[in-house]
Amino acid sequence: MNIGTSLSALNAFTVQMDVTANNVANVNTNGFKSSGVTLENGQGQTVKASVIANNSSYPLASNNSNGNGAEELSNVDIVNEMTQLIPTLHAYDANLKMIEANIETRGTLINMVV
Repeated sequence: MNIGTSLSALNAFTVQMDVTANNVANVNTNGFKSSGVTLENGQGQTVKASVIANNSSYPLASNNSNGNGAEELSNVDIVNEMTQLIPTLHAYDANLKMIEANIETRGTLINMVV
């Protein structure tokens, strides 16, 4: 078992959860542009997370306080964010269990040798 692969996956899924949390926190912030994460194979059986900005525009809302009468809303899709969070959490838990199993196996092996 390679613990490094699971650790890099944990880091990648942490980045993905952080981006999701930022998007959800700014769902009502006018003009906010959401971000997404792509997961890729890294060097030596690692997982790499790349953050990508979503620059798509969203509808304008009337706003008389800024002088021009319209302001762009946030482009965060809360339903999409929440549904993407579910497999991310399951993948994070699975990699955490792999690390725990690795540690337990090594402990058992050490106890057998001693």
